[in-house]
Amino acid sequence: MGTFFKALALVATTAVAIPSPTQADTGDFIIGLGVRAIGNTIIDATQQPTPHVVTAQSQQARSIPRIATQQTVALSRIQLKDVQYRLNLLGYNAGFPDGVAGKRTLRAIGRFQSTLGYVATGRLTQSQLEELYTRTQKKRYQKTQIDQAQPTPAQPPLPQSNPGGYSEAEKATVRIPKENKLALDPKNPPNIYGLITGMRSDETAGFLKTEGYEECVETTGLTICKKATKNLEETVSVSKVGNIIYGLSRTVSFKTAAPRSAVLTKLAEAYPNLTRFKKMATSSSKTCLEHHSGDGASLLAPAEANPSDPETLLTLTENCRNFYAIELEGTRNLKSMRITLYDGHPIQLAEEEQTGIFQTKSEAADELKF
Repeated sequence: MGTFFKALALVATTAVAIPSPTQADTGDFIIGLGVRAIGNTIIDATQQPTPHVVTAQSQQARSIPRIATQQTVALSRIQLKDVQYRLNLLGYNAGFPDGVAGKRTLRAIGRFQSTLGYVATGRLTQSQLEELYTRTQKKRYQKTQIDQAQPTPAQPPLPQSNPGGYSEAEKATVRIPKENKLALDPKNPPNIYGLITGMRSDETAGFLKTEGYEECVETTGLTICKKATKNLEETVSVSKVGNIIYGLSRTVSFKTAAPRSAVLTKLAEAYPNLTRFKKMATSSSKTCLEHHSGDGASLLAPAEANPSDPETLLTLTENCRNFYAIELEGTRNLKSMRITLYDGHPIQLAEEEQTGIFQTKSEAADELKF
């Protein structure tokens, strides 16, 4: 378990250093920024000039972009992913939300700042960040029902979901406050050895070997690694489009008795939110949840069998937008355990941008002559 937390700390909470006046940039899920409630005045207030005759010279002076007076904010990698995602929603093309402050992200921020009437520095201030939230709140709610992360209570709230968190009998007899609805933990998204959906992973096999896995097979879009100990046999599968993870699964077979209660205790420590869902499974799609709860292997099986087939991946996203589940086989002593983590957004984005296996250019097409 120590290895798990070490990997999670390295991957899920890595901070992105951003030059403030000196540093800047942004993130996918805004956490701990003290953003004021939506509805307040967002853009820096400016004093109204006393009435006077507007001359051509004064008009020209007033059209000069403003220089932000606030200090820029430094955000973590998870936070940067959120801003990239929100900029994409507004059409500024920050690239795939990977939490890395690249040139495309800086240009997108600059264009957004220009829209607000500020100098395009590529470094967001708090008021500019608030305006980004205001302009994307409704769009984000419509497009995403489960977030890998969301703000702390002090921030503008992002949508949460509660698929199957309470039984119908419980709903009828217990008053359930909205703020207590179950949701994936934004600060600790479900992961396998620190790998999470939506992150870039270039050396997947090499990373898993540091976790004790010895047998690894890598093909386009899929890495499968195995290891065996005295009491366990384990397999980890990582499904990617390009180098971005959209699917993760970990299967553990117990060679000797593994008390269910002991395993559940360890799972509750590693997945404190996911284990609280009914059947330890959640999805933004009710149909997907009903169909794959208790059989998470069937969800990713077609993509694992055809990892480089665009049609297979698109069919997967059409049938199920996201799915997170833990499955246990056995009553008092477990025979096996499977963890499935899936988010179809990387596939959708790759298809929209025609990257990786979704590229329209091919040698076969070029070879065809008319």
